Amino acid sequence: MKKKFVWNPARIFFHNTGTEKLETLAKEGWSVEKLRLGGLLFQLKEDEPKEVQYRIDFQSFQNTDEAMPQTDEGWELVDALDYMAVFQGSPEALSMEGNQEQLLEQLNQEGRLLGKYTILSSIFLIIFFILHIKVGWDLIKMILLGGIIMGGIAFLLVLALYILNRYRRYNLKNT
Repeated sequence: MKKKFVWNPARIFFHNTGTEKLETLAKEGWSVEKLRLGGLLFQLKEDEPKEVQYRIDFQSFQNTDEAMPQTDEGWELVDALDYMAVFQGSPEALSMEGNQEQLLEQLNQEGRLLGKYTILSSIFLIIFFILHIKVGWDLIKMILLGGIIMGGIAFLLVLALYILNRYRRYNLKNT
């Protein structure tokens, strides 16, 4: 049996851009089997071509210990990983309702934490830079230069995550 992996853009951007591609692949004979790499990839298996619809649902971090929400009539849970679940339904199945308010609150909480980490990493970067300029010993300057490089990388990564979080919140509010 052949297997195929497809990138899951919904894991990063929190909107259903991945479902249309999955539905097209189902018509070509590929069905979702599992979530891989923390939900970044869908593992597909070769199957008979069929007409289905998919739904990607998220729940808040606080509720990850609880069971995933009950499926509506005509829907079945394909796989769940962390706070994400993939459901498969027949073409006649009614649309499943997602909890956008809960997800928006989760993204707001995540954004506050990322904002704090961005400020903290920029403060360390400034302190390392000032110490690098003021200290006269070459060995300490080299150590501080390494700290500046690592602090700069950490700052850029946290800033990128913060910007991505803002983008996800913007997309969720406008859907």
